[in-house]
Amino acid sequence: MENILQYIKDNNLDYMEQGELSKTISTALNIDNAIVFSEITNLLKNGDLVLSGGQKIISIDKLNLHKGKLTGNSRGFAFCKILDDEEMPDVFIPHTKLKNALNKDIVLLKANTLPDGRMEGEVFKVVKRNEENIVGTLLLTNNKYAFVKPDDGKNFCDIFVKLDKGFKAKHLDKVVVRITNYNNGNKNPEGRIIEVLGDQNSKGVDILSIIREFNLYEEFGYDVMEEARQVPQVVSENEKKGRVDFTKEQIVTIDGVDSKDFDDAISIDKTEDGFRLGVHIADVSHYVKPNSALDREAYKRATSVYFCDRVLPMIPKELSNGICSLNPGVERLTMSVVVDLDDHANIKSYKICEGVIKSSARMTYDDVYAILCGDKQVSQKYESLVPKFKLMEALHNELIKKRERRGALELDVPEAKIILNEFGATIDIQKYERNTAHMLIESFMLLANEIIAKETCDKKVPSMYRVHEQPDGMKMGNFFAFCSGLGLHIKGQPETVKPKDLQTLLYDIKGKPYEEVVNKVMLRSLQKARYSSKNLGHFGLAAEFYCHFTSPIRRYPDLVVHRVLKNFILKKADENTKEYYNDFIADACILSSEREKLAESAERAVDDLKKAEFMQDKIGQVFDAIVSGVGTYGVFVELENTVEGLCSEEDLPRDTYALIENQYLLKGSEHSFQLGQKVKVEVVGTNLQKRQVSFKIVK
Repeated sequence: MENILQYIKDNNLDYMEQGELSKTISTALNIDNAIVFSEITNLLKNGDLVLSGGQKIISIDKLNLHKGKLTGNSRGFAFCKILDDEEMPDVFIPHTKLKNALNKDIVLLKANTLPDGRMEGEVFKVVKRNEENIVGTLLLTNNKYAFVKPDDGKNFCDIFVKLDKGFKAKHLDKVVVRITNYNNGNKNPEGRIIEVLGDQNSKGVDILSIIREFNLYEEFGYDVMEEARQVPQVVSENEKKGRVDFTKEQIVTIDGVDSKDFDDAISIDKTEDGFRLGVHIADVSHYVKPNSALDREAYKRATSVYFCDRVLPMIPKELSNGICSLNPGVERLTMSVVVDLDDHANIKSYKICEGVIKSSARMTYDDVYAILCGDKQVSQKYESLVPKFKLMEALHNELIKKRERRGALELDVPEAKIILNEFGATIDIQKYERNTAHMLIESFMLLANEIIAKETCDKKVPSMYRVHEQPDGMKMGNFFAFCSGLGLHIKGQPETVKPKDLQTLLYDIKGKPYEEVVNKVMLRSLQKARYSSKNLGHFGLAAEFYCHFTSPIRRYPDLVVHRVLKNFILKKADENTKEYYNDFIADACILSSEREKLAESAERAVDDLKKAEFMQDKIGQVFDAIVSGVGTYGVFVELENTVEGLCSEEDLPRDTYALIENQYLLKGSEHSFQLGQKVKVEVVGTNLQKRQVSFKIVK
């Protein structure tokens, strides 16, 4: 298709009818005319070509049009991100020039530069509609008609709906609506209600509304549940054949107190000159077969999504909490990595195998940490396991030293734990505490992931890697400048910075007042980790090889890696299977990366909502905060409990401010605000609809 489009541009084949154009190109390029005709139809559909002057075809370049994606604003206008020119700034489109285009639509637009240098545009044509459902509040006008006011202000139009007889939703209920008619002119788009979520004040409806806003679903389809119910909940003798029997070993799971799905378990022994570590991972691939209903749904979801009051699992609980969960005292199938390491955690040898285990205990992080701290009561309760936990701690300490020597980054960015009451309202927000028990499990999972990634890479088999690429030079340059403003020096150059250079900086600022903010700015300056079919290394971990292998209950890439191990490492698959996996993995990497971002956005939206809810009764109260962001619009601040909000420009001390971006500084003649600066702020308002908290600077 690109060749045909390029040929049209290169040869100025504009203002021709489709049949004539198709014939010209098929003759010149020696391609079947029917194929060329079909490709031109696709180019018209995708907005790369347009019909102009009746049936004449012309490329969008000739008409000075750009293809872009709209982001709406609650005040009725939109901005358009240009898709065919990444260097071009976003284009402002006033309400009067949107035609009937809406948020997230793909459009063709004309863009002009105004005298003040800003770009302003006008929608020429809608290429592709955003077909996502919209969540909103039902505004009943009578028993025949209503409007739905979208929760997301970017969907700036209320949606008109006709009500069926017997319609049961009430005024101000939360509903899900699908647009059926976009209308032209000044008419509101029309839609139909496809789901009533319930009274907006009922328990859990606020979070359910966000779940639907992100097009997520907690329930599984009938075919998926039928397959799940047919999976046996007990491991049979036949299933154990050919597997390594670990059932006589002391193996434990260590998870959070609220966890219900246990997909990793650990065994450890002291050897003559080191350690033997077993990392045993739930063998989800034994139960979720390729292209089954369970597999298709897991592929589509790609990840479990975690909220403060519920989990949206990737696979049904019959598997995630049942036969796949490494529950204590019952036999479970695993994919296991058994590693022999010397006293300094250098790998001597390892074995990858299919196994069967029987967990000796379901441990929590708190109990293991208590044991490591010498708590007599907890140690007595788990007396037979205490030596194992001491061994784990010793190995973990050696693994940490190894990671430190190679330059792995330990970014300490606090996460929030939101506490709800029985009615679903926020009663407290705490920082998650990571103790030694959390970190030792993390160490063992990192080790297993690196071993598996190296094995698949060395054997040159198709696989999914978790990659974290070299930072962007420009972003890192800004970070260098920010650190310089704090009197900090980073070794090396922004374009070629090494993990070790940044690690040294993190050590230098340990315990300093600006430690947390430097961590945050560094994190923003790094690339986003993603999935790739190529091993590109992991910058943050300073690891040459890395993948996700240890959480197949909640991440689809891990499930794929298990299948790769079975097909290509534990046995030799044929070339057809290899070709299939190459194609499949390329698509799975893209989808899994996208779904991960979506899940993170949904989780963040719920956190923001519940934080705003928590601050509702604190209007007028004053808190200590730090500046967490600056812009021409004002200053973002963050409280100790991780609640973040905006001090808009009008709520700053009166001054004339200028933004110095590379120093993360909003500078005035008398007052200045820089990232990490300590301030006192007063809560001036909350907006649950926008999930926002507003502050003003008082000191």
